Parts: sequence; C-alpha cells; structure tokens
Amino acid sequence: MRQQPSDDVREFFAEFERAGNDNDIQAVIQQFAEVFLNADPNGAQPVPRAALAAALPQRKALFDSIGLLRTHLTAITETALDEHYVLVDTQWSTELRDPGALSGPLDLTSTFVLRREAGTLRIVFYLNHQDIVARIRAASSPTPEATQGR
Repeated sequence: MRQQPSDDVREFFAEFERAGNDNDIQAVIQQFAEVFLNADPNGAQPVPRAALAAALPQRKALFDSIGLLRTHLTAITETALDEHYVLVDTQWSTELRDPGALSGPLDLTSTFVLRREAGTLRIVFYLNHQDIVARIRAASSPTPEATQGR
C-alpha cells in the first residue's frame, strides 16, 4: 500500500535532491548500491558506481545546456516491499534560468527501489519513466509558431 514517506526515506531524498543540485558527485554515488539497475524507456542495464560517477558530469552538461538551475522533488510516496526493500515513486519539477527556453515544462517522474541495510538506504533500482535526452531535445526544438516568419 502506498503511503507518505517515512522519515528516513524523506531525509534520503532531501539529500538526493541537495547532492544533485549541488553537483556533489561523491554524495550522489554514495546513495547508490555498488551496482544498481538503471532503466528508462530504452531498456535496463546494470551500472557500477564508477560508471555513474563518470556519467554525472555529462548529465550536468546536458542540464546546463538548457539552463537548468535546480530540480525540486514535488511528490513522493513509498510502498514497503518487505523489511529490506521499499519502492518509492517520485515526481520532480525543474527550475530553468530562462523558463521560456523550452516549449513546455520539463517535469520528470522516477521510481526507485531502495534497500535498507545497516541503518542506511541505497538505490538498487532507478527507473526514469521518460527518456530525459529525448524530452530535452523535444522541448528545446522551436515550436512551429516560433519558426514562422524566419
């Protein structure tokens, strides 16, 4: 049954949001298991922490290219799966330097499976419900109205 997040899950995602917005790569990767499953509409693959650390600067560059300043957690629910695992559904909004730079909002939805172990939480499964690169490309494309009269 879905419910409001427990204190430890709420704190975990507050740190996840902070670390991502501050580009604190070490803090971000510590929130993931040594190897986790990453999924999006294009498929799923196991990702070692070292590969995540290498990919985070590229993700930041992508977000910088559209003037993304911050992401904000706007909704969170959790479902306890057992004493070790919790499923967490999240929604995120973006704050852009120039809100008119994109043809529409860049709201993101993600699902996580966290593992509780020795008093800590780690991400073992991370699902982006949208292809972020494709969403950014689509939102960055000029609208037909913007290209008329050129």
